[in-house]
Amino acid sequence: MSTGPASRNPAEQPTFATLRDRIAVDETLAPRRRHDLISALRTVAKALGRSMDDLPADPAQLRARLKNFAPAMAGLSPRRWRNALSLVRSALKHSGLTRVPARSRAALATEWADLFRHINNRRARFGLSRFARYCSFRGIAPGDVDDHVLNVFLDDLRGGALVRKPESIHRTVCALWNKASTAIPSWPDRRLMVPDRRRTFALPWSTYPASLKSDVDRYLERLAGADLLAPGDFRPLRRISVENRAKLLRGFVAALVHRGRDPLSLGSLRDVVAVEAVTDGLRFFLHRAGGEKTSYIHEIAHVLTAVARHWVGVDPQHLAQLDALCHRLRRNNRNSMSARTRARLRPLADPENARTLLALPERLLAAAAAKGKAPRRAAIETQTAMAIEFLLMVPLRIGNLVRLDFERHLVRSRGGTVHLAIPGAEVKNGVDIDAVLPVHLVRMIDAYLEKYRPILADQPSAWLFPGMAGKPIGSQSLGKRMREAVKRLSGLDVNPHLYRSIAGTFYLEKNPGAYGVIRLLLGHKSVNTTTQFYCGMETPAAFRHYDEHILKRREASASNRTDRKGAR
Repeated sequence: MSTGPASRNPAEQPTFATLRDRIAVDETLAPRRRHDLISALRTVAKALGRSMDDLPADPAQLRARLKNFAPAMAGLSPRRWRNALSLVRSALKHSGLTRVPARSRAALATEWADLFRHINNRRARFGLSRFARYCSFRGIAPGDVDDHVLNVFLDDLRGGALVRKPESIHRTVCALWNKASTAIPSWPDRRLMVPDRRRTFALPWSTYPASLKSDVDRYLERLAGADLLAPGDFRPLRRISVENRAKLLRGFVAALVHRGRDPLSLGSLRDVVAVEAVTDGLRFFLHRAGGEKTSYIHEIAHVLTAVARHWVGVDPQHLAQLDALCHRLRRNNRNSMSARTRARLRPLADPENARTLLALPERLLAAAAAKGKAPRRAAIETQTAMAIEFLLMVPLRIGNLVRLDFERHLVRSRGGTVHLAIPGAEVKNGVDIDAVLPVHLVRMIDAYLEKYRPILADQPSAWLFPGMAGKPIGSQSLGKRMREAVKRLSGLDVNPHLYRSIAGTFYLEKNPGAYGVIRLLLGHKSVNTTTQFYCGMETPAAFRHYDEHILKRREASASNRTDRKGAR
């Protein structure tokens, strides 16, 4: 028999084992259904590495555990994992542990059904169906829907439904409701607030006096060396560095406004680099970082100090105070690998995980070539496979990868050798990149250029990875696709920036201490940079080599004793 809603007392929180026992004796379910539900509970618990006795049967806690989980982590196919999760949702609902009805099973109330007859857009019907059934289940009429109802709906999605991205579902419902309210005469004439959960905080330059934007523009022009006759004893910054400096300054002045400053009081960069202003703005970023020092916050302080020193020309006492701020915000391990990067690299110490990652491009290519695959889908998967293979073979920065020009950067010789040649002016640290591409990668590129790239390029261009309107694809777009592909097929969390660390780690694993080779491979200007960044990453390999050495000596010693006994 179906049980009522479970108590919300943590001490009485049911577990997967509790759920299993309830279902096992529930005679309202067919034997086959009981077997499938219990099997799904067992599958999910095993995949999460927990016993059924201590895995809470709570949708909110389960959703948190599943947030970064991929079925490949447990050796499950996506289809089997989807089926298991669907059955677990059914088990939770049958036991009264969810407060949101299933999208397809709860009946629509008459008023809601009448409204849905006027929705001709499939996306709108699908996006609003869960909310309509939720309201029908709760006895909420369409005319009673307001922001409060939507907030309660969001709370129930978070705490009582095993759904992904409850905030996204909530926002979609609000947006679709407002569109229906405008387009359908019979729809309730009430607008809902569409939440904006973006983390961006920068404000348009029109928020500030025109004099501030003018001062910033002149400063950036000087950094870029726009005036060749202007006095200066520094090397002009590259375009991307100037753009980053512009974003940083725009973000910082917005931080001052968010801290309560009148934007009209910021008339020039002199106002921005005042000690009180710099301190106040940095507090904004520290708060966002949870009070932790980060390289980004230190960079902000460093840039503002440079503006004060070289552009505004503040007095020595003022400059000393800004230098002190920079010093206090400097991370002690700023030149070493972050703890997050080390954590992401650690699973690759497992030989099976490493083999899976190295074989992944071929799996993607095989999937792209599968019979019946839509041409554009095949082209996208081939492009993703080639991008991953490129970074495994040549550990570029993602910014250089997406801006590869196959006419300028791929230099072909008569013998068929292909050089990757990127001038230092286009590289982050100004070091030229010159590498001979492996034969198999050249073949992959040639096949892609001939068959798939024409499908993806909407305008003539020489970008190896074309985007829209004749521009290269965005680094975030390609990076997200690469990361999702690796996650889906291997369960590993590998962002595009990690491939450079993977290159260093893989090589040092077989060659502990070979920092000079890694310096050349990654284009570091100094071997000290390489040493500081990778020192310690080859320690597990060093221990493994040492253990092998000890075991070999032990075997040799045992063999000698056996020989001596035999000689007697």
